[in-house]
Amino acid sequence: MQNKSIQNAVLTALIIIVVSVAVFVGARAQVRERQEKKTVMTSTIAFASTRHNPAGKLLFDTQIYLMNGDGTNVRRITDNKYADNFPSLSPDGRKILFESSRLRTEKEPLNTSHLFLMNADGTEQTLLTRGSSATWSPDGKKIAFHASASGTGHPTKPYPGAATIDNDIFTLNVNDVLKKTAKPKNITNSPEAIDEDPDWSPDGKKILFTSHLVADDKLDSATAEIYVMNTNGKGKRVRLTNNSEEERAPAWSPDGKRIVYACRKGGADFEICVMNADGTGQVQLTDNTLGDLTSSWSPDGKKIIFHRTMGQGTGRFQLWLINSDGTGEVQITDTPGLNGFPNWGELRAPSKAR
Repeated sequence: MQNKSIQNAVLTALIIIVVSVAVFVGARAQVRERQEKKTVMTSTIAFASTRHNPAGKLLFDTQIYLMNGDGTNVRRITDNKYADNFPSLSPDGRKILFESSRLRTEKEPLNTSHLFLMNADGTEQTLLTRGSSATWSPDGKKIAFHASASGTGHPTKPYPGAATIDNDIFTLNVNDVLKKTAKPKNITNSPEAIDEDPDWSPDGKKILFTSHLVADDKLDSATAEIYVMNTNGKGKRVRLTNNSEEERAPAWSPDGKRIVYACRKGGADFEICVMNADGTGQVQLTDNTLGDLTSSWSPDGKKIIFHRTMGQGTGRFQLWLINSDGTGEVQITDTPGLNGFPNWGELRAPSKAR
């Protein structure tokens, strides 16, 4: 009888311990959840720059930088001897996608690039795949990008992020590729066209991209138009622009109702244009003789950032802001060297300066 009483006492004590641990773990989980909800996201612009080496070249010396949405708190994130370009902040503000020439072989063009993933403070830089011009899905699980369909095609233009002669749009699941359990999927498969510049819609259902004929002029592609397709590549692709002028680099507004893009309106240089998501209401926002490119919306959709070539043939860029209605144009960077390829998003926590 005494032994049974002892056993019952031990069992009761174990039950109390298990229940206590469960309550403790549950409480900790609730605390973490409340902390996550209270996390403040900071408006942040990621961009490429040679300000650390003002004489540096576009295809050799660009590195990734971050700054607050008002242009303050500039900090360098990558630090190497290669060209890092086209950063893209993840939707949760924890990661940054970027492309780099660090895996280019000596026989390949200088702007041959691979996509890498890193933490928002620049740590844990990890290879994803060969390609350029990456965009996140809104849930942060996938990316879309453009790349050579054969895997061996060379860029057709002498610029970072340039498409190859057999360029298509691809998607991949980030975790699956990191675990090497899956490969990127070609979702356009267009041998007769060069598909590039994808951008994933805020609702996760569509991808914008640019397409032009393989035989088109590589430096002034008059057949380059903006299209939208389903994220799996199936179904009808809808053409949003239709003219004899080159359009490229489309980007959805945060609410998915508008699209900003680069357009050749009335001259050889690119301007910033916007249109409705169905292709209607096309409006030119900038008007000058310089190149305005790589535009990105602010998180609230009220402003657009882009880079402007400061003088024809100089190869020097600076970043500019403009209201989404075309008013209030202002220069936000003015440093030696170049500042370009901006992406406007939000960071979950301040990044460590380098």
